[in-house]
Amino acid sequence: MISKPLTLLAAFSLLAGCASLDSTGEPSYADDSEVNFSRGQKALDDGRHLEALKYFEHVRYKFPYSSHAALADLAVGDTYFSQEKYLEAIDAYRNFLKLRPNHPRSDYAEFRVALSHYKDIPSDFFIFPPSSEKDQTAVRKALETFGLFVERYPSSEHTAEAKRLHQDVRLRLARHELYVADFYLHRERWRAAVGRLDHLLEKYPGTEVEGEALFKLAGAHLKLGDKEKARDALERLIRDLPNDPNHADAQSLLASLT
Repeated sequence: MISKPLTLLAAFSLLAGCASLDSTGEPSYADDSEVNFSRGQKALDDGRHLEALKYFEHVRYKFPYSSHAALADLAVGDTYFSQEKYLEAIDAYRNFLKLRPNHPRSDYAEFRVALSHYKDIPSDFFIFPPSSEKDQTAVRKALETFGLFVERYPSSEHTAEAKRLHQDVRLRLARHELYVADFYLHRERWRAAVGRLDHLLEKYPGTEVEGEALFKLAGAHLKLGDKEKARDALERLIRDLPNDPNHADAQSLLASLT
């Protein structure tokens, strides 16, 4: 049996958590933009997303000329982001940038647009056979928006993270292309494999899978009877990637072709 003191304590805690709501379940709005924004931020921090959105929307429409209106615009995006509603978050951040392109926190908004695209990438996107390839919109948008962010905000506090995530997306896309190329190689579809490997090397140069891609490209060309293109791939690997794990095998294979 629950003791009476514990019951009273639980009831008090429940009332305290709902102190910012009135009897209808609506937030108890104040006559001050800062107070409303602070209440919204507290609700967001506590995971009360619907309540947070109501406070932020109230600040936006009731105090449009206050300094907190801009912060509320951003906070709407943050609330959707916290809910993992990334498309809604992107719309909110873009709305902020449209209305306030020169705001001191525009770099934050642009970074969060890119990060939302990154978070929206399906978790299994990079692991599937070519017959069931999924929509690549989120992946391409993440690559594009991180790249644009780095160009526009080279001195932002978010630039280092944007660069890291941009390289992460490039590597994942390169690995995806290599995965699909392997799918074709295992089925002896040499021309299809060459197409994928050429695409990888053209679009995502400098990744850690470049050497493996070149070595497999040489092998595919040999299967097609094109020794000249095989040599080109091997010579490129040997010349440009002296520390690659495939370097010694590339030298041996090239020697066998002469």
